[in-house]
Amino acid sequence: MTITPDELLETSIAQLRTLVAFLGEQLNGSADGNTAQSSMEVRACKNVLDSLTVLLQGNPGLVSGGKRYRAKLNRNQ
Repeated sequence: MTITPDELLETSIAQLRTLVAFLGEQLNGSADGNTAQSSMEVRACKNVLDSLTVLLQGNPGLVSGGKRYRAKLNRNQ
């Protein structure tokens, strides 16, 4: 069975949405015990989250995990 372009696009967007939510949740809990290694990992996750948020920005509701992270980040600054 062949997947249609629309199905592939919908699946890809859903997977990106899941990844954004996961990264947002991980970053919300990342304040615990920042070592040099975890600091680099947090920075990498932030960069990925930023990139995915921009990529998905044209579709409201696709970046809810990223929005929660951004709101928390802004409160802590």
